[in-house]
Amino acid sequence: MKFGHLDVVNSIDFSTPPDAPVTANVLHGKAAKNLHIFSGLAEWGNEGFPGKIYPKGTKPKDYLKLYGELFHCVELNATGYRVPTVKTVEGWVNAVPKDFIFCPKVSQPISQVKPLGRDKAALRQFYDAMHAFGDHLGVVFLQLHPNFSPQRFEDLVNFLEEWDHTFPLHVELRHADWFSDTEILYNLFEEMRKRKVGTVMTDTPGRRDVLHMGLTTPSAFIRFEGNELHPTDFTRIDAWAEHIKHWIDVGLKTIYFFPHTTTKALTPEMSNHFLARMNKLCGLNLKLATILTPSNNDTMRLEF
Repeated sequence: MKFGHLDVVNSIDFSTPPDAPVTANVLHGKAAKNLHIFSGLAEWGNEGFPGKIYPKGTKPKDYLKLYGELFHCVELNATGYRVPTVKTVEGWVNAVPKDFIFCPKVSQPISQVKPLGRDKAALRQFYDAMHAFGDHLGVVFLQLHPNFSPQRFEDLVNFLEEWDHTFPLHVELRHADWFSDTEILYNLFEEMRKRKVGTVMTDTPGRRDVLHMGLTTPSAFIRFEGNELHPTDFTRIDAWAEHIKHWIDVGLKTIYFFPHTTTKALTPEMSNHFLARMNKLCGLNLKLATILTPSNNDTMRLEF
């Protein structure tokens, strides 16, 4: 995820913004009896993974099977470029354990057109592929183009209205105008809340405005852009864990946390750090991935 990436982050204010008002309207109860916390990577096929999390010499055809033994979920960006076939999805599903979760991105033939979803054939094909995931489907996320501004408010709301809500949907906003006018943003959040559509929270150094802290469902989907295991990556993750613990105490049911950084082979350390912190805060026993060769500049601390 290059969106909002900065090479130098020492002067960035990484303090967590206050919650948007909608969050208190969604989370106002007690801790959920069945809590689900997922953290994984954006892909399973990175060339830096053999020797890092896969044995050296692992063949690409075996990546997903090994990934599924290490992580319980994946942020499936591959579906963002093209609509997958049912056969492709069935191959993915057959390679992973029964409790593994995929979180696919809405494909560009649906998300990068005006109006959204105008290609009905592509949308039907996408729905067919989502059905093929079966119980392995977590949530689907719609990443809007950075040029998708509030001028297309009605376009987005119409798409959300027509969406097949068999598939839980979360939406990622990027255009700056959504965040410069809180009235527009909060109106959109209300439309999403009514339709049980979740938000994506994007935490990236160069665009602090997009971190809106608005939950429209009791499900949090966080895309976290780190900086090559810079110490601030881990202090930011710690802050997220603390904030998520607060949300859990008042009714948050599901958390998806996906770390990103320029060198994608460094993301396992960040995912492990998040899970270890949630284990500590919530008294859980979430599984951490085995890292065969930790990075030399790994500042991670798994003991708190």
